[in-house]
Amino acid sequence: MSFSKESRYRNIAAPSPYAPPPPRGGRRIPPGYIVIGAIALIVLLCCCCVVLVLGFQFAGGTSMISSLTGPSPTPTIDKNAPVPLKTNALADNGLELTVLSMQRPLQVEGTVKLPSDQQFILVSVRIHNTKKTGAPIQVSAADFKVKGDGGLVYDANPTTVTTPDQLTQKDLAPNASVDVDLIFQIAINDSGLRMSWKAGTATRIFLLEVQK
Repeated sequence: MSFSKESRYRNIAAPSPYAPPPPRGGRRIPPGYIVIGAIALIVLLCCCCVVLVLGFQFAGGTSMISSLTGPSPTPTIDKNAPVPLKTNALADNGLELTVLSMQRPLQVEGTVKLPSDQQFILVSVRIHNTKKTGAPIQVSAADFKVKGDGGLVYDANPTTVTTPDQLTQKDLAPNASVDVDLIFQIAINDSGLRMSWKAGTATRIFLLEVQK
């Protein structure tokens, strides 16, 4: 049996009945591009969130965020804990005390007789009446004492030496502050000095030196 040349060409060009149907709806996107696009979208959203959070922080939005999560608890002040140098300490009567500095030893001019095993120290403090109204609050050098690791207790302001800003007794008006000096005569070999301040019914302890 023979075929014409035209019929052979028609059989070659005709589609096979087993061939897959041509795609519909235009060109398909490969699955890899879809995954890459989804990852890029997630990264973009994360960057936007970071920029938004930073914007809140720089524009005062931290308080807005904290208001959404609830108020943070106010830390409780332990009034029995020793107070470091240059740290404010509030008493129950409304006075606030800050130890500004301590000078050890205090160099004294003149002919002040001092035993060879003793020395003077100078403690500078700032006292502030935090009340806005009411009567003045009295503060006196008798409210202060110094104690060391040796167990000795030293009173403030011996009569043998004075300074222009030495505390005697003052009535501190509401919202008023004063910077004053306290002088103590202590043993040379005493260490770990702490100053006690009695204000009202409470006593606060201030660290003048590093405790061993």
